[in-house]
Amino acid sequence: MTEPRYARRPEDFPALADLRQLTGLEYLKKLIAGEFPTMTIAGPLGFRVTHAEEGLVEMAGRPEAICANGFGQVHGGWYGTVLDSCMTCAVISALPRGRVQTTLEFKVNMLRALPIGTDITATGQIEHVGRSTGVARGEIRGSKDGRLYATGTATCFILGTAE
Repeated sequence: MTEPRYARRPEDFPALADLRQLTGLEYLKKLIAGEFPTMTIAGPLGFRVTHAEEGLVEMAGRPEAICANGFGQVHGGWYGTVLDSCMTCAVISALPRGRVQTTLEFKVNMLRALPIGTDITATGQIEHVGRSTGVARGEIRGSKDGRLYATGTATCFILGTAE
């Protein structure tokens, strides 16, 4: 698997005109292949997109000490960022050329504490993609033991063009 590229400045991202030429799934495949930079926040938070097919996206991650709360456990914001990312990428995977999305809302249920340094797999799967909204669900599981650490749902607003 190709190591992800992370955007460091706005000009590192692909031009919107180029994005308009791709389906959401084509975009995600290029991101996984390292042809496009991935979301900047994924670098310091220790996660990346590893698999995409229409309606389903998987991410791998490992929260390190930078992701800790005051008690030395993984901060709730880490769960939220990873789940928001994988659920919205699931919606992206089903978008036709010229369409983009943004998160309207998301909900996270943290089921147990995730120890720092635990390898995880986050999965996002679409429930519905229409003309103006997309809905997805997601989960975070331990990669080695399969334990369920968090679940979530997201609603995305689908925009007509990447402008």
